[in-house]
Amino acid sequence: MLIFIHVIVIVTAAIICGNIMERLGQPNIIGELLGGILVGPVALFLFSIPFGDHPLLEYWNPDQIEREITILIDIGMVMVMLIAGLGTELEELIKSSRYSLSTAVGGVIFPFLLGYGTGRLFHYEWITCLFLGASLSITAVAVSAKSLYDLNLLRTRIGSTVMGAAVFDDVIGILILSLLLNIIKHAELPSLVNLAIIFSQSVAFLLISGVVGLRIVPRILNRLRLSKEFRLGSILLIVLTYAVAARISGLHEIIGAFVAGLILRKSLTNAEVEELVTWGFGFFGPLFFGWIGFVVRLHPLLNIFCYAVIAAACVGKIVGCGLGGVISGLSRKEALSVGVGMNGRGAVELVLAGVGLEYGVISHELFSIVVVMAFITTILTPIGLKATTRWMTETG
Repeated sequence: MLIFIHVIVIVTAAIICGNIMERLGQPNIIGELLGGILVGPVALFLFSIPFGDHPLLEYWNPDQIEREITILIDIGMVMVMLIAGLGTELEELIKSSRYSLSTAVGGVIFPFLLGYGTGRLFHYEWITCLFLGASLSITAVAVSAKSLYDLNLLRTRIGSTVMGAAVFDDVIGILILSLLLNIIKHAELPSLVNLAIIFSQSVAFLLISGVVGLRIVPRILNRLRLSKEFRLGSILLIVLTYAVAARISGLHEIIGAFVAGLILRKSLTNAEVEELVTWGFGFFGPLFFGWIGFVVRLHPLLNIFCYAVIAAACVGKIVGCGLGGVISGLSRKEALSVGVGMNGRGAVELVLAGVGLEYGVISHELFSIVVVMAFITTILTPIGLKATTRWMTETG
């Protein structure tokens, strides 16, 4: 029963705060994150003042409920990425790939080097610094997608570049994780053959899922005369199948959901898309982003190293992606917006930090700092995107 209470509280707070922010002219993702903070760390702190270490407060600790709620959070990420795929034009995404690759590469190299250098500056071991750099270098695709959706930017060149770069970003992230795991387990770099295999699996998934999906999925949905309920069920099964296939290929499930959304868009009616958006952003989206706020612990903000990590993350990602965008042909304004749009964290990078924690190369304190960094960059993404894309509405 406790899990239902947590879900009700988190979703309610996220929806209320999200609506307040929307009425104030801000992206509602900011309110959803703040709602999670209010019922999470803020509520825990306020209730601990009169009640001290009361046993009941342990039930409000995210560590106690994470296993039970994880499946819902994963589904929330999948739904957010499905809707992002439905809102993105495949042709525009392909057209923007010339900008996406250099943007992704720059957006990984710069924060990785800054993260490593920051760790060494504060006298951390080199292997710890490698994990810190890796944790700063990966974009949270779901955060970028929701921010772009809220600001109606998914179908712009900025939106297509960010989403395309985020896919490349995930492939690079898998390669980095493989490198680090090999260093920890075998004290050496993996062979070029192993890296080639990992890269080939990821690329093969993207190519095969795209070609097969565009040819087979529309036939399945259009030729089979399914009732409304069974058709919606079939759509969700296709999305989950893509998510599982992406995981098997070494990518994150959300990449599979995004690809499924791209493919399904041409086969769905506007009413079906609206229904999926309603479910996704009416329940699963607030739960996912509310949970991000809920799990944040604010004590790392008392550590000066936390601010150094946040600065390295923001500067590295914005400068790296921005330079990559300019080199590929984007205007400076577009490149800045792309860099800001790629700045959010909250998924793969936490997995990287979690692996480091599991193997003892990252301390609990440093892991908490990475979580706070992920939250701060997440909340800065929609704010920064709105500020840096204001020129589009002024000139449009």
